[in-house]
Amino acid sequence: MILTLCYAAAVTLEAGACVGPYEVISPLGAGGMGEVYRARDPRIGREVAIKILPAAFASNPDRLARFSQEARTAGALNHPNLLVVFDLGTHQDSPYLVTELLEGETLRERMSRGTVPLRKALDWTMQIADGVSAAHEKGVIHRDIKPENVFVSRDDRVKLLDFGLAKLLADDGAFDSEASTNLMRRTDPGSVLGTPGYMSPEQVRGEVVDERSDIFSLGIVLAELVTGSHPFRRPTRAETMTAILQSDVSLPESLSPGLARVVDHMLAKAPVARFQSMRDVAFALQLLSGAGSSGEMTAQPGAQPGARLRSAQPEFLSISYRRGRIGTARFAADGSIVYGAAWEGKPLEVFVSRPGMPEARATGLTNADVLSVSATGELAVSLDRSLLGGWASAGTLARVPIAGGAPRRICENVVDADWEPDGKGFAIVRYAQPSFILECPIGRRLHASTGWLSHVRFSPDGSRLAFIEHPWFGDEAGRPIVVDLEGRTLMDPGTTLNGTSGLAWSPDGDEVWIAGERPPYGRSILGYGNAGGTRVVLSAPGQLSLFDATPGGDLLVSQDTLRREVYAGRRGEDANQNLAWFNWPMLTDLARDGSQVLFEEQRAVSGSYAQIYLRPVAGGPAVHIGDGRARALSPDGQLVAADTGVAGHLELIPTGVGESKLVRCDRFEQTLWWFWFPDGERLLVIGSGKDRSRLCLCVPIDGGEPTPAGPGAFEWPAAIAPDGRRIVAPGADERLMIYETAGGAGTPLPGARPREWPIVWSDDGRFVYVYPRGRTALSIDRIDVATGERREWQAIEPADRAGI
Repeated sequence: MILTLCYAAAVTLEAGACVGPYEVISPLGAGGMGEVYRARDPRIGREVAIKILPAAFASNPDRLARFSQEARTAGALNHPNLLVVFDLGTHQDSPYLVTELLEGETLRERMSRGTVPLRKALDWTMQIADGVSAAHEKGVIHRDIKPENVFVSRDDRVKLLDFGLAKLLADDGAFDSEASTNLMRRTDPGSVLGTPGYMSPEQVRGEVVDERSDIFSLGIVLAELVTGSHPFRRPTRAETMTAILQSDVSLPESLSPGLARVVDHMLAKAPVARFQSMRDVAFALQLLSGAGSSGEMTAQPGAQPGARLRSAQPEFLSISYRRGRIGTARFAADGSIVYGAAWEGKPLEVFVSRPGMPEARATGLTNADVLSVSATGELAVSLDRSLLGGWASAGTLARVPIAGGAPRRICENVVDADWEPDGKGFAIVRYAQPSFILECPIGRRLHASTGWLSHVRFSPDGSRLAFIEHPWFGDEAGRPIVVDLEGRTLMDPGTTLNGTSGLAWSPDGDEVWIAGERPPYGRSILGYGNAGGTRVVLSAPGQLSLFDATPGGDLLVSQDTLRREVYAGRRGEDANQNLAWFNWPMLTDLARDGSQVLFEEQRAVSGSYAQIYLRPVAGGPAVHIGDGRARALSPDGQLVAADTGVAGHLELIPTGVGESKLVRCDRFEQTLWWFWFPDGERLLVIGSGKDRSRLCLCVPIDGGEPTPAGPGAFEWPAAIAPDGRRIVAPGADERLMIYETAGGAGTPLPGARPREWPIVWSDDGRFVYVYPRGRTALSIDRIDVATGERREWQAIEPADRAGI
């Protein structure tokens, strides 16, 4: 089936006819509100759907103006789960709308064929919630969520239709049928807007509605999906609307208690009693989808915190309930749980949660995270933690009694730390650019790597240290390593997991447990034995992070819902465009003319590490360029530099017609990034050589011999001047330096500050734009290269800081 949205029209078109710049291919369908056609945009060769609306729209200036305004609003709502609006115009006095062309069926049609599996129902509802949440962030409310307005494509991707348009594209008459007709007059108080069976109570009463109205409507859709029947349907429309106002939902006993609670929460009569945001709905559904086919995570009476692994079915008990980001968490000797969290966008703070107490107590330690708890109840904390790059961060190690008091600072640039079993000293991972160093005790080097080291933990008997070694700076990928207290390697499985998030020892010390991604288990808790071999300790869909384990076998874990977003905006304008396509984009470049962004989607397809996309800044679908890790877009926008996954190999992928080209530079053991020179004929490649030392080369794309860039060794990221003769990059002391491409030690960039990263040079080469790293709110400054004078150019702060 091809997607058709039916609107009445006085215009009938034949194949080959033109509607504006679009060529009609064939009709797709017609209905009471218009005709829909498959068409082609010859300018870019894209097929689209065109909806021709009644000429009556044009005879009503107010209605036409409102239609144009809402169409533009819908066009700005670019999200993978919302129908993309490309264009609008007028043809023979009839307005038309141009949208993406989809193949599949409506949710109503799918439901009519039989029961939808629970996991699929939860997945589809989560997709709807994600799309609606993106629209709510723009201040747009749908007001008409129902199965007829949900389209399921052939690859199971859900698209919500008629966003922002439903209230305008309605006939002013009475009901035709409950399934297809909307009650829509105006959005003023006292009017009725919506579809009778899917209205919220406030819609039925004609009250002003907000985002929580859409939550109620989606709750009806979810209930219908998982039970097979509408929760409020009655013989007549009037009785149905009365049931929405007065009747409680009766759910079958076969429905899991966890899912039933979510549905009840979405269908609360009073808006204040519902979920307060669609993001909260998506999070709750994610938890259910990750808890197994029953959709239930429960704790048995008397269960202690954590996941208890002594039974075949682990028992769960929730410790935190707020929205935000959890840093690190540990069990204390008395059974309490100490953790660092940044709730609702606030700075990291240390909390204590005790068994049987629903509320966590703030310790008063702010801008702090927990690293370890000693046997005597003293905390090792990280103060003023900041981002190094990727997932890696570091701060000042300090110790403080769990009961409170002023922290005593121990040492700086500490990535992670663990108390020795006797509580007298530490094992730490320290960042000493460009290396990560494992020390035990502090100052005594046991292990070092240019890759990130994290999650250091003593074995129960104190004779060994386990940690995760990541081959890339700040990347999640890694493998568990075990060394003795002399630094000798006792265990190294050799195989790197795609993603890791936490490590702990088994109670008997015979295994190292690590949260990692290993097909086909997803992000699970895996056990690595000292004698070799690996087993799955705890498996659950979704993303698990592992914090700690008790001698009794309880695990302290979190189930995370993570999402990256990419926003584009223009200086001086408040509106920002969300350009994320799936749920984990990595923004890598912006075209020189500002027309499109280059990014990779790192979790778009299971089994593929990343897919490379280009997307117009103005909106519209993202174009899949190829697979791999996107690095940079050529100055003319014709080539994408991508990582092939083989050390020293770079693939040049054309953005249009043409064949990919491989560029080889075997002098690299590991490459971090590539930057195009302005001439488009060379690339600046930064990485490490065979001896693991930093290496920076100018690599011709025609296969010529690479040459050292500047002194041949500096940090990343880098910005290349328009003349191609100078490079700005961090030096050894983390201050920005200016290097001559032809060679030399470089000179400090005047006016630069520590821990800043360069963005780009101005077109005339007079200025460099920089920003401080490791902050969620930041200022982009412009520095005069000659004088060092700096001025704030643009301040940037995310609208919603929760979880960042």
